[in-house]
Amino acid sequence: MSRERSFWWGMAFICLIAFVAVAILADRIFEHVPHSEDEVAYMFQARVFARNRLVVSTPANAQAFWTPFVVDHNGLRFGKYPPGWPMLLSLGLRLNAPWLVNALLGVFSLGLIGWLGRCLYGPRLGLVAAGLGLVTPGFLFLSSSLLSHSASLFWATVALVALFYTVTARPYYAVITGLALGAAFVTRPFAGLGIGLAVGLFLLALLIRGEFRWPVLLWLGLGWLPAAGLLPLYWWAITGDPTFNAYVLVWPYDRVGFGPDIGPYGYGLREALLINTRLKLTTLAVGLFGWPGWSNLLFIPIPFLTRRAVRWDWLLLGTIAGIIFVHIFYWAFGGSDGGFPRYYYDALPALLLLTGRGLFISTEYLNRVAWSLSGGRLKLGWLPVGLVILFIGYNLIWNLPPLMAAQKGKYDITPLPLQVVEQANLTAPALVIVKNVESWNDFAAPFAANSPTLNGPVVFAIDWGPPLNHKVRAQFRARTCWELEGNNLSRCKPMSE
Repeated sequence: MSRERSFWWGMAFICLIAFVAVAILADRIFEHVPHSEDEVAYMFQARVFARNRLVVSTPANAQAFWTPFVVDHNGLRFGKYPPGWPMLLSLGLRLNAPWLVNALLGVFSLGLIGWLGRCLYGPRLGLVAAGLGLVTPGFLFLSSSLLSHSASLFWATVALVALFYTVTARPYYAVITGLALGAAFVTRPFAGLGIGLAVGLFLLALLIRGEFRWPVLLWLGLGWLPAAGLLPLYWWAITGDPTFNAYVLVWPYDRVGFGPDIGPYGYGLREALLINTRLKLTTLAVGLFGWPGWSNLLFIPIPFLTRRAVRWDWLLLGTIAGIIFVHIFYWAFGGSDGGFPRYYYDALPALLLLTGRGLFISTEYLNRVAWSLSGGRLKLGWLPVGLVILFIGYNLIWNLPPLMAAQKGKYDITPLPLQVVEQANLTAPALVIVKNVESWNDFAAPFAANSPTLNGPVVFAIDWGPPLNHKVRAQFRARTCWELEGNNLSRCKPMSE
């Protein structure tokens, strides 16, 4: 079998295993319910889009249907996040399988990373990079979640693949690069800006060297402007302000930049570099692949330390630097999944490919040195390969299982409330008042299951006490009323009591 054919069979196998693994995690670990405020907001906005609307009206007694990152503004209700990911997620809702969108995007991204490795360095390295991605905890968890990172990763990887063809085939492939960067911007603006910064500087360097003419930037802009322009157009359509920042409706300090009024305690350059960025980089160094200690970054600098770096290595390093740079200007850490700082997730293609490059170079170097010193009797290239295999085993046996256990029931969110109601076979339409709600997570799964216009077969509401309950029950007087407390579902008492 030819090397090229082996590559495609290998990639098909890796992608199949990835899809099965992600599908199992989505079902058994995440249980097809949101586990963060972000996911709840994404699900709400996706349900709005699935009804071919941009927003819905703020409901009466809105506090009974509350979650922190779904906001009310001028009588309208919408999620605080950009529309790119909810729009894609709405496609899964139309199929009644929202988990499937991230699963497919994750697998497609893995396939594109392998393809990019094949284009830049050859089929063997493409397979190695995709294989490393398959066992990266952050990839597995984010691909099986309902978060937006898999979507931005997909668009970032498409942009890099298209950039390769822009450089090696035809300049007008830059239209696809720009389109993908614009889509990343509409999904996660910092991702689009960080990757776009690296791509722009790379193309500018080639222009200065005379390898391109200026129209390549025109092609790039022709792709980027229509896609990226959807973000201000969206905010203009629902608020009348193309620069609207819905984040400040939740936290007034949730803005980009530096100052005493940014972030909960103020945010300056010292906090940006010595606390925020340092924490993200440390998390990345010790958690990227789930290998022990700082060994996760062991192979990445090798192409540069050995002076073997080619233009593509510098481009990939630039994407990592671009993502790190743009996030200096935002105060939030952003959390981590599987040890991977989520805000740096769009650098995954570069991290995988540079790790593969470093592994190949170290293998060749050790073989050459050992061969020379032993007079042609010894090769040591198997040492770094064996080390990586041991590290992967460590991740799969010792690191990944406790991470999976920690993800299950994260924030004490489970589908139990929905299962109790489903198993009761309530006569629709029904109103279910959820008791003992002390925090957003107690109402996360029921809120995400609600129709955004509160006209589904079952409407869930928060029990904030008798006065509001009476108003809600009057609002939905045509529905049978039930109270849900833990796994106990019972009929509401008559309103006169």
